[in-house]
Amino acid sequence: MTYTEAELRAFYEQHRERHEAGDWIGLGDLFTDDASYLDSVYGWTHGLPAIRKFLEDSMRGLDDWTFPIHAVAYDTGTGRILNHWHNRLPGLRPDGSHYEVPGASVLDYAGDGRISRQMDLFDTKWMMRVITEWIADHDGALPYPDPAS
Repeated sequence: MTYTEAELRAFYEQHRERHEAGDWIGLGDLFTDDASYLDSVYGWTHGLPAIRKFLEDSMRGLDDWTFPIHAVAYDTGTGRILNHWHNRLPGLRPDGSHYEVPGASVLDYAGDGRISRQMDLFDTKWMMRVITEWIADHDGALPYPDPAS
């Protein structure tokens, strides 16, 4: 099925607004009932209830993280939306640069304001190096909730 660029842009604006607001439940509402979601750390999640729970659970405690978007492309022939972003931890390094890892997402638009699949892709080894560096620069504090507590 084909879509207009205007429809894809309008949908992605909703997606981005909810993501930037940390509205993980609202973001989950943009998926179809049978949708799939891939996260580079957690793997695949299938079905709307599981995606809603994944988004809420995986993003809890990351309120100070940001995910700036650098580029977005729309494929009207497939309904695919591609974006390039950074997974940015809070604060700056001593040299003034960000603690961040680049990533990309592929969203498959299904029409009617919903997506059927999202894949968030980034280098998990690079992410672990950045998190380790952040922890060392912050006296052992974690940039996310302690999983042991």
